[in-house]
Amino acid sequence: MLYRLRQSDRNAFAELYRKYWRRLFDSAYKRLLLREECEEIIQEIFVDIWEKRETLIITVSLEAYLFGALRYRIYNLIRSRKIRNAYLDHLAHTHEVEQNYIEDSLYYEELAGALAKSIENLPEKIRKVYQLSRRENLSYKEISAQLNIPVDTVEKQMGKAIRIIRANLKDFTLLLILLAERGFR
Repeated sequence: MLYRLRQSDRNAFAELYRKYWRRLFDSAYKRLLLREECEEIIQEIFVDIWEKRETLIITVSLEAYLFGALRYRIYNLIRSRKIRNAYLDHLAHTHEVEQNYIEDSLYYEELAGALAKSIENLPEKIRKVYQLSRRENLSYKEISAQLNIPVDTVEKQMGKAIRIIRANLKDFTLLLILLAERGFR
């Protein structure tokens, strides 16, 4: 199947997706318990496979590769949750809450503004899909029906939106980590 993927065989990709999506979702859901996060992680894995299909080197079985990628992404998500929760805990328990509140509010406003700008600058079709998913909480299937496009197109556009937004906000991730570390001194 990997050979067929390298040849950009969309049927091979669809077959791979159908074969593993549910098992990956069930495995992710046992750990995360949030449907949207599970769907997002799995979608990112498949988008990465498709984008890297020509250069992808897999030294284990395809199944082992997929579940390894899933474990890695879940680990990263949990780690980022811990950092965020530690920072929020710090804000709740520090004696300097009032002083930090003003500074943190400014950072939050800056982050919210950057996020809004990043979403606004997305290509129109990708922005529409993203907004329907994130603001209106529609499933990919519902978005597909509303926009009259295939579900896999919705998935690909969400993957692109998330990658663009993450790239645009990467500087803010570092800021949150630094703020969290400030609370532990």
